[in-house]
Amino acid sequence: MSHTFRLEYPGVSPELSFLKDIGRAKFYTITDEEALQAYTRVCRPEGIFPALEAAHALAYLEKLCLTLANGTKVVVNCIGRGDKDAATVFKYQQDKMERGHKQS
Repeated sequence: MSHTFRLEYPGVSPELSFLKDIGRAKFYTITDEEALQAYTRVCRPEGIFPALEAAHALAYLEKLCLTLANGTKVVVNCIGRGDKDAATVFKYQQDKMERGHKQS
């Protein structure tokens, strides 16, 4: 599934639809807020700026790990450049703070 920040609709290619139909792939959703929280959790301690696509996967990983047996290994491909998304993340967080102040 292609992940795009603030995607108005989920889009899936015909190949991915086929893999889902035959049981070789599963797809899950993550909210923008969950993806941004995962983005921030990786940025702060590690100094790594994950691409927003990878942040969606990292956000789901947090949910997935709760269901896995102890010792299960998981690989997440964090390909992409998160530095290109930093301005988008900053603006989203700034807008969120401003909305919070207006509601007070």
